[in-house]
Amino acid sequence: MEPSCRHLSAAAVLATAILSWTSVGRAASITLSDAIDRALHVAPSVDVAAAASDMTVAHVREQRAPLFPTVAAGGEYYQAPGYDEVVTNRGLSAGMLTLDYTAWDWGRRQARLRAAEYVNEASRLGVAAARAQIVFDTSVAYFDLLRARGTLEALRTSLDRLSRYVTTIQALEKSGSMITNDVLKFRTARDSTELALDAARSNSERASATLGIMIGEPNQPDLEIADIPGIPPRPTGDLAQSPVMQAAQRAIASANSQIVAAKAERLPTFQVAFTTGFVGIDPPKTIAHNFGGSYDGVVSLPIFDGGLIASHIDQAQAKAHSATAQAKQTEYILKRRVADASLRYDEANRQLDILARAQPTADDNFRLTWSRFLGGGSATMLEVLDSYQSAEQLRLLHFDQEFNAREAVAETSLLYGRIQ
Repeated sequence: MEPSCRHLSAAAVLATAILSWTSVGRAASITLSDAIDRALHVAPSVDVAAAASDMTVAHVREQRAPLFPTVAAGGEYYQAPGYDEVVTNRGLSAGMLTLDYTAWDWGRRQARLRAAEYVNEASRLGVAAARAQIVFDTSVAYFDLLRARGTLEALRTSLDRLSRYVTTIQALEKSGSMITNDVLKFRTARDSTELALDAARSNSERASATLGIMIGEPNQPDLEIADIPGIPPRPTGDLAQSPVMQAAQRAIASANSQIVAAKAERLPTFQVAFTTGFVGIDPPKTIAHNFGGSYDGVVSLPIFDGGLIASHIDQAQAKAHSATAQAKQTEYILKRRVADASLRYDEANRQLDILARAQPTADDNFRLTWSRFLGGGSATMLEVLDSYQSAEQLRLLHFDQEFNAREAVAETSLLYGRIQ
């Protein structure tokens, strides 16, 4: 093969590789679902909530342990040669295996266990709430980047159009058909658009960096994300099924169980104990003659405790009152936020409908005014610039209203506790 043919083949292979890399890069655009999945794996708040849930699981095991008997073993050999043998009996040897069990306590242990279980359930719901918050934050960052990219592209197109208009105006000035003042006005409008474009570029880079941090790709000012067609429908649901409201209800149930446990402290408890082993003077003689067992039963009833039990009951009732008030406050806030998000969603959709009708009219108005201006009609440069800026403002407002509608949908999903 000739060298030129080899070079052409190598160039073809290189071009094919570049095209394949380009297609892969384009196919690797991050979708909203991808961003949410990555954020859920990266965000530390889920680990914090999971650690709190693990702590409550351990607390449940702690409260369940008193429902079972305890078994303990111990051995002792004691000598006190400095004391009278009549008093010390010369020594003591003991080896015992003891079983203790609270046979009846009027449901105090069960109430404490139920309270811990309710706290554990609320903690698991806290994990779900943390995940929903991450989904909301990631979605808003994604929507903000879409808005920034749309605004950037619209301003870039506007700058190109204004640059062409300035060139046209300058040509008319050279031919004597235009005055210098009109050229300066168009240049000023172009410069203002260039400044807005630079600000939009910075906003786009910041939005991309923010989303990149959330999904584990920091220092990415140019993330490739997929567009979202249209506006999603407004979510519906029942606030009572949201993780926040369910956690509030679990807090109330836990506080009520603590009240039951505190009131049971006033009632008598019955405990039994069984011991097997030996107790005597010297181990050989004791094992030979006194090896055996014993059992014991104890009924205890508090008579005077200086108000300790009453304070426990008052604290438990105060916690229940606080939990009930907190649940009502949470429900009030959720309902208000859902109503506000619903109104913002409806307003954004109305605005988008108006913009869809107004944009073609504004574009036609500018084209007509520009034609009248170039044709020597009665249109002035101020009218041309005003009609142009009005059309561009409507175009930019479209991205803001899309963001408002999508943010309202994401917030409503958050309040209902939805992950995606």
